[in-house]
Amino acid sequence: MKVGKLVLSVLMLGFLILAAGCSGETETDENVKPIQAVIENALNGPNEDLQKLFNEGTAEDTIQYDKDHFVSYFANETAYMDFVNSYGAVLMTTPMREGYTFKVENIEFDKTDSEELIYNFTVELSYQKEGNDSWQTETVTGQANVNENHKIEDMLIRIDDFLGELGNK
Repeated sequence: MKVGKLVLSVLMLGFLILAAGCSGETETDENVKPIQAVIENALNGPNEDLQKLFNEGTAEDTIQYDKDHFVSYFANETAYMDFVNSYGAVLMTTPMREGYTFKVENIEFDKTDSEELIYNFTVELSYQKEGNDSWQTETVTGQANVNENHKIEDMLIRIDDFLGELGNK
């Protein structure tokens, strides 16, 4: 009986070590942190600061907003400018115009098999129309390339189709 308990204990310990070693690979991956921060900064909102910026701000205010929220996560000026010209503060123009609020619920990351540091991501994005109590959910996907210093070199968020549909809802 003691041998059976010993074997069972060893098997359980081995399983726990295996499970702990396999779970959350990207949760502790330093390369995921800047991608997550950029997604959360870009897709949560619009907040009061951003609404005020669009209602009363200047182009310089928008540039400063983007710098404050995004520049530190990018590898260089080109990568940063490519991102803010496609997304940045301008990403919230459609939700604000159509009266929507976005909230990032969950982000899943999957490192590609490439030798480069490329991550696919899937975002569970909740959205709510002003005056409506219920939230709906959309899945948004994308990809980010990160360098060895954990900075984003290129990022794509596949959200254009969804933003286009907001005006029709």
